[in-house]
This record gives sequence, C-alpha cells and structure tokens, in this order.
Amino acid sequence: MNCQRLLERIPLYAFQDMLLKELLFPSRCLVCRRISKDVICNECLSKVSLIKSPICEICGSPIENDGICYKCKVSPPYFSKARSYALYEGVMRTAIIRFKFEKRKSLGLFLGEMLGKFASRLAWNVDFIVPIPLSKERLKSRGFNQSEILALEVSKILRVPISLSLIRIKETKPSINLNVEERLNNINRAFLLSDNSLKGKRVLLVDDVYTTGATINEAGKTLLERDIKEVRAITLAREL
Repeated sequence: MNCQRLLERIPLYAFQDMLLKELLFPSRCLVCRRISKDVICNECLSKVSLIKSPICEICGSPIENDGICYKCKVSPPYFSKARSYALYEGVMRTAIIRFKFEKRKSLGLFLGEMLGKFASRLAWNVDFIVPIPLSKERLKSRGFNQSEILALEVSKILRVPISLSLIRIKETKPSINLNVEERLNNINRAFLLSDNSLKGKRVLLVDDVYTTGATINEAGKTLLERDIKEVRAITLAREL
C-alpha cells in the first residue's frame, strides 16, 4: 500500500488529535527543556565536552603527552583498555542524571546509541558485551539498570551479543562521598560470574560513568579470574 492510500485510511480526527497534542504538549529537549523534536537538541549536543587526545593508552584519562598515565604505570588495571565518550559535566552530566533518576528511558536509548557509535569508531574486536550490574536492592529501587539499557543499544550497533552473566553480590554504598581507598574497599569482591560461557572470550564492559575506575577494574578482575581472555571497557562519561 502506498503512502497516499495509507494516509487516506487514517481518520481526520486522528490527525486533529495529533496536531492538538503537539500544540499543547510540544516535544522538548530533555536537557534544556526547549522545544525540539530531538531527545537532546543540537545546541545541547554541541556543548558536550568530548574527550580528545592525548589520553592514557590504557585507562583513557586525558594526559599531557601520549603514553601511559602515572596511575596505570604504578598499578596496572585488570582491563587492557578503557575509553569514555565525554567528560562528566554540563550537558552530559545532566542527561545521565535525568536518565537514571528521572527514569527517562528515551534519554537512555539516545545515549546508548551515541555510545554504540563511539564504540564502533574504536573498532575493537570483542566477543561479548557485559553491562556493569546493579545490586538487587539498587535495581529494585531504581527499576532498571542504566548500564544494561546502554549495553543493549551498543550491542545492536556493534552486532555483538550481550551477556548478563556478571552479577553484583555485594550491596555497595553510593560512591559519590567516598575517597579512593573507601571506594576500593566498597567494591572489593562485589561481583560474581554466574556461568562459563565467556571463558576464553574478549569482553567489553559497559557503564555510564567512569569515576576512579574502581568498579570497572573490580569487574575486570572477576572476569579474568574466570579465564576471560581480555577485558576492555567503555563509558558514556568520565570524571576528572
């Protein structure tokens, strides 16, 4: 059926209802709240602080010169590479907070697609995508795992299967007010791999924000202890 015939079959009142709804409740950018047909408007997207070179070859932290940062030299992480799309500030920070705490799923899908395109440009060879899991209590309280929503969109773009076999077995505290040592103790032995399907595979961890790297590093440690071949990680944003 062509478009003209399809349009003719839609009742006039349906068009009127759609037009009225758009006039009364126009679509808005979920960051700046201005009228926009896009989930995040172009003006807001232009303000996202992208992470640019030079960065650490391992953790992806911005550094003055190409190479490996001091932290990775002194204490090499369990993951081989980690990269973040943008800095956790301004537009990106607002978008992630509204996605997680205002439960804006459309924002999550939009951000997941953004992260998937970023991952595609990295051109990493991975076998499975694994989201960082939430604890049962946190999942019950929030209603969804933001990392899983992001990972599903990344999986679609990369055409790489997703695995939910990484489980959080420890009820950790929110890390926002913890120092580095407290964060390490907080996340220690927090994860468990529930099956052996990833053995010998290359895994891509997905999370929303890279803060100190403690969470991703502990997840990577858990995976390597179960004979995963290599662990890499991507996040939407990174704190400095």
